[in-house]
Amino acid sequence: MRKFFWGLLGMFALSVGFAQTPGVGFYSGYPTYLGFQYQSANLRLGAGFGFFGIAGDAALILAKTSLPGYSSMGMSWYYGLGLGASMAFGSTVFGVYPHGLVGVEIQLPDPPINPYFEGQLGVHVLFPTSTFGPYFAGRVGVILR
Repeated sequence: MRKFFWGLLGMFALSVGFAQTPGVGFYSGYPTYLGFQYQSANLRLGAGFGFFGIAGDAALILAKTSLPGYSSMGMSWYYGLGLGASMAFGSTVFGVYPHGLVGVEIQLPDPPINPYFEGQLGVHVLFPTSTFGPYFAGRVGVILR
C-alpha cells in the first residue's frame, strides 16, 4: 500500500506542470447551464446555475499535451479527474458526481482567450436516497488569460 501511495504521489508531482491555461472564464454545458470558473495550475474550480438548480465542481488536470499535427494552431488535449455537486431548486436532493474528463483547448494568439470543449464520464450519487447511476456531462467554455 505504501508503494502505491508513493507512486500515486510521484505521478501527481510529475503532472504539476501540465494544466489548462491559468485564468478565469465562463462555460456552458450539462449539468451547469451557465457557469464561472477559476483555473490555477492543475486545479479548476467552477460554479453556476444548472437546468434545475445550482451546480459546482473541482477538477484536477493530470496531463496536457499538444495535438499531433495541430500544435502550430495552438491545439492541445488534456485529461483529469473531477468531483461535482448539484442541488435542485426547491428540493432536498443533493447530487455528487465523481468523474473522469477529457478535453481539447485552443490557444488563440489574439485576443487572449482559449476556447475549449470537454467530456466527462462518471457516477452520479443522489442523497438522501443513496441512488446512483451513470453520469455523462460536457462543457464548452472560454478561458480569459
